[in-house]
Amino acid sequence: MSPLTKALRAASAAALMGASVIVGTATATADPGTGSSADINTLAANLSKGYGLNTCQPAPLSGPILAELDCGQSPDPNGPAAGVYQLYSNGSDLAAAFTGGINGVSLSPCGDNGQSPGTWHTGSTGATAGQVACGTYKNAAVITWTTDAKNVLSHIRASNTDVNALYQWWRTNG
Repeated sequence: MSPLTKALRAASAAALMGASVIVGTATATADPGTGSSADINTLAANLSKGYGLNTCQPAPLSGPILAELDCGQSPDPNGPAAGVYQLYSNGSDLAAAFTGGINGVSLSPCGDNGQSPGTWHTGSTGATAGQVACGTYKNAAVITWTTDAKNVLSHIRASNTDVNALYQWWRTNG
């Protein structure tokens, strides 16, 4: 799909068409064109802090994607303007989607993480959790990352070009 997942699915369907945001949890109901409810719920469990099935919408599927959630403005006023989260069935498809997802992004270092793309780590062991890339796309800061153990690809976009601020938000909430 890309260029940056079709500009973050048209800025997450224009911020979910102005929908009001209520933080909480919900359970997915399946639509054959948007994946199984099990896959949608698996993906929902991997959303950035503040996002949930009440702030994100299942999207039509293409290619090897099992489920996709398109999210508007984060409930956190310092959070991203939009996000797209995708579930894949295997690591090969995930890696290919990551590479395709950063095509066209003007890459820049991810905060203190160094060169982009690179890897990100979790926990005190420093084990690699996935890949991460930071930069700008169409005058907006973007971060794309994988959660390899879950086969999840995530993209978030800011409303400005401040890559470092978006990266710091991601480190705390991503």
